[in-house]
Amino acid sequence: MSFKVVPEIYCTDIAESMSYFTQVLGFTIKYERPDEHFAYLSRDGVDLMLEGLSGDSRRWITGELNTPFGRGINFQWDVLNIDKLYSEVIVKSPDSIYLALESKNYQVGNEFVTQKQFIVQVPDGYLFRFCED
Repeated sequence: MSFKVVPEIYCTDIAESMSYFTQVLGFTIKYERPDEHFAYLSRDGVDLMLEGLSGDSRRWITGELNTPFGRGINFQWDVLNIDKLYSEVIVKSPDSIYLALESKNYQVGNEFVTQKQFIVQVPDGYLFRFCED
């Protein structure tokens, strides 16, 4: 049996966030509950839930939400063909690039691995780091 983590992030404007994730980053909508301002998205086997703050659903908020959301965390996701994804983001939403595409060496045990990566800041401020070994 395998387990996975599926982040659920709050959004001030669910339509804007859904548009960014689907039109810019290439996620698909697995399902949504419009009355709750909720959407479940997927890309390359990675799942993500979006929840609008103005929807009619339960929320687990432990403190005051101030933008940018997600301070102190970034979500790293391995992707296929990072160059293509980066090119699409540059064309569709260049201002969302937080860290330009780079190759970075990281020590893993006794060896070094090279990873290509870039970071976007999505509409509510969360950081998403896309990587490819």
